[in-house]
Amino acid sequence: MIQQQILNFLRAAAVADALGVPVEMRQRGTFQLTGMTGQGTWKQPRGSWSDDTSMTLCLLQNLVEGGSYDDLLNKFEAYMMYGDWTPRGVTFDVGRTCAHAVRNHAINRLPALECGDTAEFANGNGALMRIAPLAVVLQNETNFQRRVQITRNYTALTHGHPRSVLGSLIFLEVLRELFLDQSVASALEIVHDRIVREIQDDSAIIAELEAYQRLFLPNFGQLPVAEIKSSSYVVDTLEAALWVALNSDDLKTAILTAANLGGDTDTIATVTASLIVAKNKLATIPDEWWSQTLNHALLDRVMIPFAEKFAD
Repeated sequence: MIQQQILNFLRAAAVADALGVPVEMRQRGTFQLTGMTGQGTWKQPRGSWSDDTSMTLCLLQNLVEGGSYDDLLNKFEAYMMYGDWTPRGVTFDVGRTCAHAVRNHAINRLPALECGDTAEFANGNGALMRIAPLAVVLQNETNFQRRVQITRNYTALTHGHPRSVLGSLIFLEVLRELFLDQSVASALEIVHDRIVREIQDDSAIIAELEAYQRLFLPNFGQLPVAEIKSSSYVVDTLEAALWVALNSDDLKTAILTAANLGGDTDTIATVTASLIVAKNKLATIPDEWWSQTLNHALLDRVMIPFAEKFAD
């Protein structure tokens, strides 16, 4: 990817996050977003982005610096405890599982890769929401097993259950195929075959494929919207975003469709935006939405060096 494509990839996710924030946790059908709004669920000004973007910025900065996993958790702590990496110096919408991991690191002094909750009930989307930039970093990594291990490590910082690891892996591998100009449907087929073929010896990961089985059905994209859940459960979030991506090419339409599903609107919109820009490299962010998104200075200070470092 060239520098501008990477920058667009990152900015689109931040804009989608900000668009979804005011309606987060609202029930589908009780609202209809048509553009950027404010206040709502978190009583934040229009254009405020949430933990999705804040924790992504931490990841971007750490990757540019070549920082360790412990360094990254320190950045997460600075975000959660002190409002660093936020649009206005105010922390809101911190996920329970992410907060638990930060406490494990900051208070309990656990090693970084042991901080993520390994319980089955801790399979929220808090790793999925921030992990898309790894697809850019790993685009030239041809060793699949190496990609699996890196994905596992970055996920397990906050979410240690193999279902969350597999969700991250599916997402990143689909993005990889989209970067290579595959369609979303073809990418899903390729990724499924690769996982089944290449990691048969990882019984914990293979056992979790059943949770994601709907994604790999030939008619998944034709399911009615009533059958698409939009909660913060990692499987629901990934399904919702990929369902939108299978049915939308236009970035603006896709983001609005994702946010209007209700539930965990900011994260579903964020993941969807990454998928749409990956599959359509000519996708453009609506100028009005970008201009309304807060704290361009911080976004650019972190995103531009990342784009410069990892561009082809």
